[in-house]
Amino acid sequence: MESVLSPAGKLAIQPSLLDMHHSSLEWLSTTVLWKQEVAFFQKLLDRYSPQLTSIEDKKKVSHFQNVITYYGGELIDSLRKKIKLHEHKLADRLQELKSTDTEYYQEQLELMDELGAFMKTFHSFKSEFFSFIEKAL
Repeated sequence: MESVLSPAGKLAIQPSLLDMHHSSLEWLSTTVLWKQEVAFFQKLLDRYSPQLTSIEDKKKVSHFQNVITYYGGELIDSLRKKIKLHEHKLADRLQELKSTDTEYYQEQLELMDELGAFMKTFHSFKSEFFSFIEKAL
Protein backbone atom coordinates (compact mmCIF):
# COMPACT_ATOMS: atom_id res chain seq x y z
CA MET A 1 0.00 0.00 0.00
CA GLU A 2 2.04 2.91 -1.30
CA SER A 3 1.13 6.55 -0.93
CA VAL A 4 0.33 8.29 -4.14
CA LEU A 5 0.30 11.92 -5.13
CA SER A 6 -2.82 13.51 -6.50
CA PRO A 7 -2.67 15.36 -9.82
CA ALA A 8 -2.18 18.57 -7.82
CA GLY A 9 0.98 17.12 -6.27
CA LYS A 10 -0.54 16.66 -2.84
CA LEU A 11 -0.52 13.46 -0.86
CA ALA A 12 -3.55 11.31 -1.42
CA ILE A 13 -3.85 9.91 2.10
CA GLN A 14 -4.43 6.20 2.36
CA PRO A 15 -7.91 5.36 3.61
CA SER A 16 -6.49 3.15 6.35
CA LEU A 17 -4.49 6.06 7.76
CA LEU A 18 -7.61 8.22 7.71
CA ASP A 19 -9.54 5.42 9.40
CA MET A 20 -6.87 5.25 12.10
CA HIS A 21 -7.04 9.00 12.57
CA HIS A 22 -10.83 8.97 12.89
CA SER A 23 -10.67 6.01 15.24
CA SER A 24 -8.16 7.82 17.44
CA LEU A 25 -10.32 10.94 17.51
CA GLU A 26 -13.33 8.85 18.54
CA TRP A 27 -11.32 7.24 21.33
CA LEU A 28 -10.12 10.66 22.52
CA SER A 29 -13.73 11.79 22.66
CA THR A 30 -14.64 8.61 24.52
CA THR A 31 -11.97 9.29 27.16
CA VAL A 32 -13.57 12.67 27.83
CA LEU A 33 -16.91 10.94 28.35
CA TRP A 34 -15.29 8.36 30.63
CA LYS A 35 -13.80 11.13 32.79
CA GLN A 36 -17.23 12.78 33.06
CA GLU A 37 -18.84 9.48 33.98
CA VAL A 38 -16.23 8.80 36.66
CA ALA A 39 -16.86 12.27 38.15
CA PHE A 40 -20.58 11.48 38.18
CA PHE A 41 -19.93 8.12 39.87
CA GLN A 42 -17.92 9.91 42.54
CA LYS A 43 -20.83 12.26 43.20
CA LEU A 44 -23.23 9.33 43.48
CA LEU A 45 -20.90 7.51 45.83
CA ASP A 46 -20.44 10.62 47.98
CA ARG A 47 -24.18 11.18 48.14
CA TYR A 48 -25.37 7.63 48.84
CA SER A 49 -22.52 5.90 50.66
CA PRO A 50 -23.56 7.29 54.10
CA GLN A 51 -26.83 5.36 53.74
CA LEU A 52 -25.00 2.08 53.16
CA THR A 53 -23.96 1.03 56.64
CA SER A 54 -23.46 -2.72 56.66
CA ILE A 55 -19.90 -4.03 56.78
CA GLU A 56 -20.33 -5.65 53.35
CA ASP A 57 -21.65 -2.40 51.89
CA LYS A 58 -18.78 -0.43 53.39
CA LYS A 59 -16.33 -2.85 51.78
CA LYS A 60 -18.04 -2.33 48.44
CA VAL A 61 -18.01 1.44 48.91
CA SER A 62 -14.27 1.24 49.55
CA HIS A 63 -13.80 -0.95 46.48
CA PHE A 64 -15.78 1.41 44.25
CA GLN A 65 -13.93 4.41 45.67
CA ASN A 66 -10.60 2.78 44.83
CA VAL A 67 -11.71 1.95 41.29
CA ILE A 68 -13.12 5.43 40.71
CA THR A 69 -9.90 7.00 41.99
CA TYR A 70 -7.78 4.74 39.79
CA TYR A 71 -9.85 5.24 36.65
CA GLY A 72 -10.35 8.98 37.09
CA GLY A 73 -6.95 9.86 38.43
CA GLU A 74 -4.67 7.59 36.47
CA LEU A 75 -5.91 5.03 33.97
CA ILE A 76 -8.07 7.17 31.70
CA ASP A 77 -5.40 9.89 31.59
CA SER A 78 -2.80 7.26 30.71
CA LEU A 79 -4.95 5.92 27.88
CA ARG A 80 -5.54 9.46 26.63
CA LYS A 81 -1.79 10.12 26.54
CA LYS A 82 -1.23 6.92 24.57
CA ILE A 83 -3.86 7.97 22.03
CA LYS A 84 -2.33 11.42 21.65
CA LEU A 85 1.13 9.94 21.20
CA HIS A 86 -0.29 7.60 18.61
CA GLU A 87 -1.87 10.57 16.81
CA HIS A 88 1.50 12.36 16.75
CA LYS A 89 3.08 9.30 15.18
CA LEU A 90 0.31 9.24 12.60
CA ALA A 91 1.01 12.89 11.77
CA ASP A 92 4.68 11.99 11.30
CA ARG A 93 3.74 9.14 8.93
CA LEU A 94 1.61 11.48 6.89
CA GLN A 95 4.27 14.18 6.78
CA GLU A 96 6.96 11.70 5.74
CA LEU A 97 4.59 10.03 3.25
CA LYS A 98 5.16 6.72 5.05
CA SER A 99 1.95 4.75 4.84
CA THR A 100 3.62 1.33 4.93
CA ASP A 101 5.17 1.46 8.40
CA THR A 102 4.14 -1.94 9.77
CA GLU A 103 5.36 -1.10 13.29
CA TYR A 104 2.84 1.74 13.44
CA TYR A 105 0.01 -0.53 12.33
CA GLN A 106 0.91 -3.09 14.99
CA GLU A 107 0.97 -0.33 17.59
CA GLN A 108 -2.47 0.78 16.38
CA LEU A 109 -3.86 -2.73 16.80
CA GLU A 110 -2.40 -3.06 20.30
CA LEU A 111 -3.77 0.32 21.36
CA MET A 112 -7.22 -0.48 19.99
CA ASP A 113 -7.16 -3.82 21.83
CA GLU A 114 -6.17 -2.07 25.08
CA LEU A 115 -8.92 0.52 24.69
CA GLY A 116 -11.49 -2.12 23.80
CA ALA A 117 -10.52 -4.18 26.85
CA PHE A 118 -10.83 -1.16 29.12
CA MET A 119 -14.20 -0.26 27.63
CA LYS A 120 -15.47 -3.76 28.36
CA THR A 121 -14.14 -3.58 31.93
CA PHE A 122 -15.60 -0.10 32.37
CA HIS A 123 -19.04 -1.25 31.22
CA SER A 124 -18.93 -4.12 33.73
CA PHE A 125 -17.87 -1.70 36.46
CA LYS A 126 -20.76 0.63 35.61
CA SER A 127 -23.31 -2.18 35.77
CA GLU A 128 -21.97 -3.37 39.11
CA PHE A 129 -21.77 0.18 40.46
CA PHE A 130 -25.31 1.14 39.46
CA SER A 131 -26.70 -2.08 40.90
CA PHE A 132 -24.97 -1.29 44.17
CA ILE A 133 -26.10 2.36 44.28
CA GLU A 134 -29.71 1.30 43.61
CA LYS A 135 -29.70 -0.31 47.06
CA ALA A 136 -29.46 3.15 48.60
CA LEU A 137 -32.24 4.67 46.53
